[in-house]
Amino acid sequence: MNKQQVFPPRRDYNSWVADQTLEDFALRFTAKKARRWSFARVANTALGAVSFLALEAIGGAIMVQYGFTNTAIAVLAVSFIIFLTGLPIAFYAARYGVD
Repeated sequence: MNKQQVFPPRRDYNSWVADQTLEDFALRFTAKKARRWSFARVANTALGAVSFLALEAIGGAIMVQYGFTNTAIAVLAVSFIIFLTGLPIAFYAARYGVD
């Protein structure tokens, strides 16, 4: 009986498949189009990260300048104003089916 010859690329693939930590069952059945990110998606993600870092820096600067208590009160007050502003917008958007 002849010994079967396994080529290195196939050997690597078989070792990857056998490793359960590398197996991603859900992604295997996902369409390739859904796995590719568009430029807009990457740019939006980067913009979100930059926005987060900028807000952290602004919050830190305000905290250092005015102290924790004043910063916390100001953040709560502005959050409450934004919430009150958003209530009628959300109400009418839900009422008239605006997306």
